[in-house]
Amino acid sequence: MKESIVRAEPSGGSTRRGRLRRWLVRAAAGGGLAIAAAWLAAPLGYRLLDARYPLSLASLELPPSGHVSAAEGGPEFARRVAKDEQWRRPVPLSEMGRWLPLATIAIEDVRFREHGGVDARAVARAAVRNVRSLRVREGASTLTMQLVGMTHRTPRTLRGKAIEAFRALQVEDRLSKDEILERYLNAVPYGANVVGAAMGAEAWFGCSAADLSLGEAALLAGLPQAPSRLQPDRHPERARARREAVLSAMRRAGLITEDEAIAAREVPVPQRLWPGRSGAPPLPATLHAAAWSLGERPSGGTTALRPELQTLADRLVRAHCERLAPGTEIALLAIDVAGARVVAHIGSAAQNDPLDGQVDGARAWRSPGSTLKPFVYAAAMEAGLIDADTLLDDTALDLDGWRPTNFDGAFGSFGGRVTVADALRRSLNLPALRAGQIAGLDRCLGLIEAAGVVLPESARRESGLALVTGGTRVRLVDLVNAYATLARGGLYRPTGLWADGSDGTLEAVRAISETTCEVLNDILSDEHRAPRIHGGGSHVGGVGFMWKTGTSSGHRDAWAVGHNGEFSVGVWVGRFSGAGDPAYVGAEVAEPILAEFMAALKSLK
Repeated sequence: MKESIVRAEPSGGSTRRGRLRRWLVRAAAGGGLAIAAAWLAAPLGYRLLDARYPLSLASLELPPSGHVSAAEGGPEFARRVAKDEQWRRPVPLSEMGRWLPLATIAIEDVRFREHGGVDARAVARAAVRNVRSLRVREGASTLTMQLVGMTHRTPRTLRGKAIEAFRALQVEDRLSKDEILERYLNAVPYGANVVGAAMGAEAWFGCSAADLSLGEAALLAGLPQAPSRLQPDRHPERARARREAVLSAMRRAGLITEDEAIAAREVPVPQRLWPGRSGAPPLPATLHAAAWSLGERPSGGTTALRPELQTLADRLVRAHCERLAPGTEIALLAIDVAGARVVAHIGSAAQNDPLDGQVDGARAWRSPGSTLKPFVYAAAMEAGLIDADTLLDDTALDLDGWRPTNFDGAFGSFGGRVTVADALRRSLNLPALRAGQIAGLDRCLGLIEAAGVVLPESARRESGLALVTGGTRVRLVDLVNAYATLARGGLYRPTGLWADGSDGTLEAVRAISETTCEVLNDILSDEHRAPRIHGGGSHVGGVGFMWKTGTSSGHRDAWAVGHNGEFSVGVWVGRFSGAGDPAYVGAEVAEPILAEFMAALKSLK
């Protein structure tokens, strides 16, 4: 009998398990192929998106607050918040010290130097923990992603995170790790309205970021997680606990020893913002220098202002102001002749006054008195019409009904014929007006403006030759630079504020011949006369400078302007209200200040 073979039929459960196994195998294979395809396609997709949505590195920068300091090594004397009302001063990574960068990486992105902008390992870890807890317990943003978020203001949504991740890849394509870290530390908030490592260190510890201790750096590095909630002056215990987390992260990363961590925990938590800055003493009387500087360049910078000259100017202005009638104001401006940089600037003796303190006398429009006379004579000399020995009439003159007098005011008090040199030294009005007539108004105006004096558009129409005796308006800063033109042998350069020369890069322009300048400098030098000092006396010995004084009609403005070859200096004395005072005579109240400043300059060499 033939043996029959009987096969058992598979049960229903076994069949289902087999189908599931086969489906899982196929799914795994398909998923693997999909992942492999995605991995291969990702670079191509990224490049397409990168081309479609390019990244501008400028978009990673935030507006700085304005900070103005004196010449190299001098103190900061002015600051202004940025457009977004934040205090922010970018500095290079090399000026952020050792500890703050290390502490920041340890607590925020320990694999910063390993990933390419997006940390896949951190994303996976955060996803697992968040799913297990059914809420967001951990983020996965890298420092690069955070930098994008802070500068691009991306929304805190899944779409926003996707944008951050894409932009982070672009950033890593274009910048080195140190460049990214530098930008991050300059953009991160440290509580209140303080942003960036430099301002964070100064605001909380009164020092530079480079001088932060480990304990201070650890506290700062912890604040960006929640700047308001961790702000040390409001929540010291929270700030201390966060610092402990930073120190623990640094220990795990092997960046510090336990002994260093113990010492860092002893550093006190700051109790207030702006504990005070160390370093150079504050620069005096810089209100108007600050306003001018920040008005020209809101981001600030290093000015050419020299601390020792600013201090000298402030001391002299205060001392002389005390000797004059109440309400008297004094302005003093000095520039270096070679570069036309402002090295001292006092706009007012009463900078704390709510009214007068707001006016910058160095840039206010005032009547110049006789300070333009050298340039009127220069116009006639340039035309070959006069020289220092030419005789001019110091006699009565009638100009369409205007019968000018000399400074003593007595009509008929004239000296007859005098040389140009004598007339200029004595500041006689009539000979100067005749020199203006000889040169012609147009030639006079052209030379005055070429030398650096800005005149009102109406000067030709309204002033005429009366500008010779002060019948127009000028600014002290322009007068000082015009006298610097004489010091340069007739070369004009625009006045500038910044040490780097970025605001006065024009080539020097010939305004007056060197010969004419030599004649004028000699006529007005202290080799032929002695400058007055307070009390009416004269300095003993030559200081080595030339100068010219001026007094406006009604004794409203007293001037003294001159140069010593290295510096050009001007002094104005008066009242901003325009009220006159018989004491406001240039030779009596402004000249002594100028002479003392020039004498001090000589002693400083």
